Amino acid sequence: MGIKQDRATIEAALYAADRPLTLAEIKKLVGTSSETYVRKIIEDLKREYSKKGGPLNLVETGKDTFTLRLNEEYIPKLEGVIPKIRLTRGAIKTLAMIAYNQNISQAKIAEIRGNRVYDHIRQLVSLGFVESRPFGRTRMLRTTKKFASYFGFEDDMDKIREEIQNRLR
Repeated sequence: MGIKQDRATIEAALYAADRPLTLAEIKKLVGTSSETYVRKIIEDLKREYSKKGGPLNLVETGKDTFTLRLNEEYIPKLEGVIPKIRLTRGAIKTLAMIAYNQNISQAKIAEIRGNRVYDHIRQLVSLGFVESRPFGRTRMLRTTKKFASYFGFEDDMDKIREEIQNRLR
């Protein structure tokens, strides 16, 4: 493939993916082992989207993960078109607690928020926002890359905590 075709493939993949793509996935898509080559194409695409000033931006959502994201100014205009994930107020509070305190045990959250959190956690796991791993007689919870991408965070526990603190100020 040529650079034009590789560029088109990367752009199409970022558009079509329901999650951020890793650098390794993108390299595999275009059939190269060159990180420099793929990063050059990604940087060119970033510049082009930025210069164009349109509704989309190519962003690095975490270390070596990339996605196409809708600019904030368009979100209110597209309210009836964008599919929404409906979370109850309780589920959002549970998700915030997991994000801020991750890795946190399910038992600890239930102790603080009550038994209703088990339903919230089930919903959050099924939506792919929370990862649940066995840990003795309870489960350890943490947010996923999908959570980070959906809410505009980097997929790094410390940075998520820091960003939540900044947003609460």
